[in-house]
Amino acid sequence: MKVLALLSLTVALAAQAAAPELPRVEVQGESTSRREQQTVADLLRVLDVFERERTLHAPRAELRIRVLPRRDLADSPALELRHGGVREPMVLDALGRFAIPPEWRALPAGAVVRSRLPDGRLAWTVDVRTPGLPDDTRRLGDLRLECRADLYGGALARGIKPPAFYALRAVTDLCMSSQVTLGFFADRPVFAAQVSEGGRRTELPYRWMHGSEMGQSSVMFGLVDWPFALRDRFVVLPPDKWTTWSDDALVELEPMTP
Repeated sequence: MKVLALLSLTVALAAQAAAPELPRVEVQGESTSRREQQTVADLLRVLDVFERERTLHAPRAELRIRVLPRRDLADSPALELRHGGVREPMVLDALGRFAIPPEWRALPAGAVVRSRLPDGRLAWTVDVRTPGLPDDTRRLGDLRLECRADLYGGALARGIKPPAFYALRAVTDLCMSSQVTLGFFADRPVFAAQVSEGGRRTELPYRWMHGSEMGQSSVMFGLVDWPFALRDRFVVLPPDKWTTWSDDALVELEPMTP
């Protein structure tokens, strides 16, 4: 038995030594599963609304598109511009934002801004900011213009939009309606929030933060952007704050600390 085992081992080693090493082969291809992307046409619609209405709400503001990891903060939101066979990596700033260049208007139909992440992993938001504000502070006029550029432009953000939504959008300004609840993402997890203007100041009740007012049912989690990794930085402004305070009112956010 020992002789037979030794003979088998010798044959196996000889066969292994004689086998040629196969070269590595790289297969060029791409997954057919859906990826996170937005069409350039929709992004340009955002830009059109911003440019048309900025004098009404935020004359000094700057427009960016922001991408945030929706399910896992470890996800990389790296993007590239694609048109035809061209792929151009895009540079994002520290907040995950990029500008919409006017020359994109000359791109061919079908151009997209795409991530390598599967569909459902990113939140796409319109980001309008007036320069010079302190950290963790947003201007109400900027937020109103964000709302206008999204709802009446590219409709980038996920949301529950029944047929009545589109009918109402055609006859009224949803961004100034007491019937619509609107929110935004802070740059950091939020502990508390206040709205101030002149000598007037009011603190938002906790129910308007972290999606509490929007409901916590898992049924709707796939329909909106905030429920997963972004919940702790999601702030909803009550309808009376949207409609009765001026564009110069400030939303002051107190970030969480360790």
